[in-house]
Amino acid sequence: MGMFDKVNEMKEKAEGLADQAKDMAGKVPGGEGIAGKIDEATEKASGLTDKIPGAGGDAAE
Repeated sequence: MGMFDKVNEMKEKAEGLADQAKDMAGKVPGGEGIAGKIDEATEKASGLTDKIPGAGGDAAE
């Protein structure tokens, strides 16, 4: 497995964990704010990995 395959695999796992965390946050009072913060962090992380040439982002083409 190449380095970029590993990066993409880790990104997919992180996205899955973020979704699980958002589901859990939605079950507690005030969790909407937490879910919003999770979305912000996920978008930032996705934006960073998309800039890595060869890691599946637009810059990699």
